Amino acid sequence: MMFKQRRRAILGAPVGLTLSVGLAAGCATGPSGATPSTGTTSTTSNTVLTATVTPTPAVRAPLTYVALGASDTAGVGVENPQQDSWVAVLARRLPQPARFVNLGIPGVRLFEAIEVELPPALEAKPDLITIWLVVNDILGGVTLDRYRADLDRLLGRLRTGTTGRIAIGNVPNAPDTLQYLGLPAAQRRVLAESWNAAIAAAASAHGATLVDLYTRWPLTEHPEYIGPDRLHPTVVGYRTLAETFHQVLREEHII
Repeated sequence: MMFKQRRRAILGAPVGLTLSVGLAAGCATGPSGATPSTGTTSTTSNTVLTATVTPTPAVRAPLTYVALGASDTAGVGVENPQQDSWVAVLARRLPQPARFVNLGIPGVRLFEAIEVELPPALEAKPDLITIWLVVNDILGGVTLDRYRADLDRLLGRLRTGTTGRIAIGNVPNAPDTLQYLGLPAAQRRVLAESWNAAIAAAASAHGATLVDLYTRWPLTEHPEYIGPDRLHPTVVGYRTLAETFHQVLREEHII
């Protein structure tokens, strides 16, 4: 199997902390704070402070973003992958300045990515890491047990070798009319359930953030997100895939 070397690009917008305070004031009392001696009654309301704090993001600029993946990460299926791959779109949405390192290799399976993508990922000293490595393992006949062990190894190495936050995608859902992964809908759903359970368990065990593409990337409503090869996303598909990752990263206060 021949793999391409991916290009590196530099991209980069800070996210801060906001504090809002609401004040409710009551009626005034006399100079000494006592009730006036006119025989009337004065009611005093204590000052009420309410504060809403946006948690400080875990990853702030300047940052290094490393993308591990296969052909989808490399941007196969669009004319300008350096601009329109989902990881390139995501990189532009991150706090800037951001150094972007795309290690995606078309055709790579997880155990191969450990050998060829993991070393430069560790060397880059990333603040943020995304992983989408599952489709080729399914298509390539890798057993779920082998995949589970490989994923545990990859996440373990990233956790001990970097301080970066990790976000990992799973097997997406697709319309019944689209033979995504070359499988009919019923068979694909059964397969996705077992593989996604393994990915969720590994993410939880290693403190990674799961990006649940099965429920959050709306392929079922938008078959046009997948191109004519019934595998790789279109430009709009990549854009919405990046947005799905971005939304989860924001919800988890990673960015």
